[in-house]
Amino acid sequence: MGDLKITVLQDGELPLGKDLLKGLDTAEAEKLLGGPGPVATSVNAFLVDTGKHRILVDAGGTSAWGIGYLAERLQKAGVNPESIGAVLITHLHGDHVGGLLTPEGKRAFPKAQVRLSQAEHDFWMDPATEASLPESRKPMMKAIKAMIATYQAEGAYHPFAPGEAPFTGVKAIPTPGHTPGHTSYAFGHGRNAFWAIGDIIHFGKVQFAKPAVTVTFDTDSPRAAATRLDLWERAAKGKVVMGGSHLAFPGMGRIEKRSEGFAWVELDGKTQH
Repeated sequence: MGDLKITVLQDGELPLGKDLLKGLDTAEAEKLLGGPGPVATSVNAFLVDTGKHRILVDAGGTSAWGIGYLAERLQKAGVNPESIGAVLITHLHGDHVGGLLTPEGKRAFPKAQVRLSQAEHDFWMDPATEASLPESRKPMMKAIKAMIATYQAEGAYHPFAPGEAPFTGVKAIPTPGHTPGHTSYAFGHGRNAFWAIGDIIHFGKVQFAKPAVTVTFDTDSPRAAATRLDLWERAAKGKVVMGGSHLAFPGMGRIEKRSEGFAWVELDGKTQH
């Protein structure tokens, strides 16, 4: 895309159950999603080569979740992790940051700066947030803090303030709701603009047409819905290419406004949802 080269790295797939949807009855959910069973959902990361820098948006998860293939995907793409100058994190969930460390607990990206919004960092580092988590999620929080500590110890972890550019040639777009500091990242300009949108959407066959539908693990459901609708409006008007962490691989396309809701159009022109 213009001066950008974008490589989609599928870290694996996770099953998402229809019971995660909020604001949609079961019968309609099953109709839209093709049945009662869980949906196999991609976990995508995006490597953006600007010609001067290699920037990774999100870092996948770990084998403990049945994912964690990012290092293998980079190797198959012929990319040395040492060539990546920045890892931009959309939010601090395990399937987006678990791949920042090797199985041995070392930095997976030894020369990269890790950046995320200050609001996201502050929320997850607040002891009250950890105390509010169910016991099943506390090991994930412990692992995330260990990751942060590893990069902090080497001066390679830096939250960014509102309005601050997270890296050369990249603009941060605040997209809160899924988490308080969730952030999307914009590269390029005009029809060669690319937005990596993280977890703005989890169920493509539902949330394009019905952006008001949320998921149970959004920290603020009304805000998540409002953020999604606003982003869809802006992306449709600008005809930008978006990349979603949980859209079906390769997860890249444009969005079009329809009389009711929106539709997702892959880069080959096929309307998917």
